[in-house]
Amino acid sequence: MASVESPTVLVVGAGLAGLVAATELDTAGVSVQVWEARDRIGGRCWSVPVGPDAVRLDLGAAWHWSEHERVKDLAECLGVERVRQHEPGIAVRETTVGGSTEQFEWPETPPPSWRFAEGAQALHEALAATLPDDAIQFNHRLTALHRTDPGMRAAAQTSDGERTVDVEAVVLAVPPRLALYTVRFRPPPPPPTLDAMRSMPTWMSHTGKAAVTYDRPFWREKGLAGRVKSEVGPVHDWHDAVTLDGKAALVGFMNPPGPASPTPLNPEEQETALVRQLVHCFGQEAANPTGIATCDWTQEAATTPPVGSLSDPDAPPDPAPALQEPLWDGRLHLAAAETAADHPGYLDGAIEAGCRAASALT
Repeated sequence: MASVESPTVLVVGAGLAGLVAATELDTAGVSVQVWEARDRIGGRCWSVPVGPDAVRLDLGAAWHWSEHERVKDLAECLGVERVRQHEPGIAVRETTVGGSTEQFEWPETPPPSWRFAEGAQALHEALAATLPDDAIQFNHRLTALHRTDPGMRAAAQTSDGERTVDVEAVVLAVPPRLALYTVRFRPPPPPPTLDAMRSMPTWMSHTGKAAVTYDRPFWREKGLAGRVKSEVGPVHDWHDAVTLDGKAALVGFMNPPGPASPTPLNPEEQETALVRQLVHCFGQEAANPTGIATCDWTQEAATTPPVGSLSDPDAPPDPAPALQEPLWDGRLHLAAAETAADHPGYLDGAIEAGCRAASALT
């Protein structure tokens, strides 16, 4: 495919919303380029190889549920295999450091959830493969958006210095709160939009994740679900992540490292604390993981703004109509997952937001 030199539309962010928008625009015949601040696609979906078998495990967003029809349909269209989350069995509750743990029956039929056989990033890779060569420009951190008479001018900091491009329209598919504190807008968005950008939590920005692999899924052999609820450990929620071919793994939501956190800042001490917790919950068989990987999303500059994240949301955000309105005479569209009218913050919401922006520009 031909390289994209002077795009008509600039998409900022190579997460799910941005890639959906870009592929929809490209399919409609619109010249499009994607700027991504990281050196990879996926945004808050990051599937890393862990352990000697290089099992791809999700250190970012991973799951979707039955009501998320857009995710299911897109995965089927792209040939990306889904995995039903293993849940039945006995779960473990950890309430005191070094004290006894409690086992309790996990529901036999919880609300069904799915993940992806090769991690959520596989969905992004399948989308990106349909775009023209060089359509995605990595290490491009957006710094400014200016409304001009013919269209818009965007500026980015790249590994080669500042870059500017003039385009007809921009799809801003990065978290609204991040954009507010890292991008110079001229003119600024209207007050209702600014207020919504400021108050909208960014999914994943308040947390961390950990992933471990083992030589076998010993917890299943004991009738355990691989599920841990902890009030004191570095990981507050562990989940089974065994692959379709039986590779043993666990993933969990981790308390961000810090002086007042049960998760140490030092990487070696952090791994020691993770293993200690797993031994406490699952027994001595958990003492020898074959691989460990972690991510602290509070320190990810392409997710969390310098002012930090909002407090941990107890539930997905409510839709914010102000974030769904096109700006600058329809030339600027906010399209991160949090801007969705349906399932905001989720993978399904990211698809909805990306489709909305693309539809408005075709």
